Amino acid sequence: MKVIFVKDVPGSGNAGEVKEVKNGYARNYLLPQNFALLASHDNLQRLSSIKKAGDELRIKEEQDQNELSNLLNDMVFELSEKVNSSGKFYGSVNQSMISEKIETDTERSLDRRFFHIENTIEEPGIYTVGIRFPRGAECSIKIKVSGVDIQGNIIEAQEIVEEVVEDDSETENLDEVTKTVIDETENQEAPENSIEDAEIDTTTEVDAEESPSIPESEHKEENNQ
Repeated sequence: MKVIFVKDVPGSGNAGEVKEVKNGYARNYLLPQNFALLASHDNLQRLSSIKKAGDELRIKEEQDQNELSNLLNDMVFELSEKVNSSGKFYGSVNQSMISEKIETDTERSLDRRFFHIENTIEEPGIYTVGIRFPRGAECSIKIKVSGVDIQGNIIEAQEIVEEVVEDDSETENLDEVTKTVIDETENQEAPENSIEDAEIDTTTEVDAEESPSIPESEHKEENNQ
């Protein structure tokens, strides 16, 4: 089936384009969602105006997405899920749940496909979730997920800061290097002290050699006198 795209559909077509698509795709998705029109004679006569309207819509969408990206950036959204005896959620927190939470808190809807979760959210914690908009805008949000155990107790979310652990290990390594340098320096100073002692001993020996010795016969004569 040949259709005219009236809105941009990633991977399929942009507004103003005329393309041949599968019948089911057109009837079940493109036409009901008003993403496209049948490429009839009358609609083809309106092609230039459809393309112009698509360009204007594209600019507006880009502006709206940039605005929403700036609004959401670094915001924190809180969720709570039931946990089992091992402290894990019964299911993971997914993109759809995050999208619903954002819409509830901000009254702005986001397609779940915009969200990019690096690690699966399966236990209480604070997670960073990236958002990538179709028009190029990007931002990141924080998802704070608390747990609720069988007794109804709240398990507060805590953020694991790996950088602190890495910094501590670096400090320990630095201390070891410093200690090694000090030990090497002390070992290098030891021979110098030995040389000084040797010089003192040598001087003593020289002084002893330079001191005049009295012959044994003279000692006897002095005693006889």
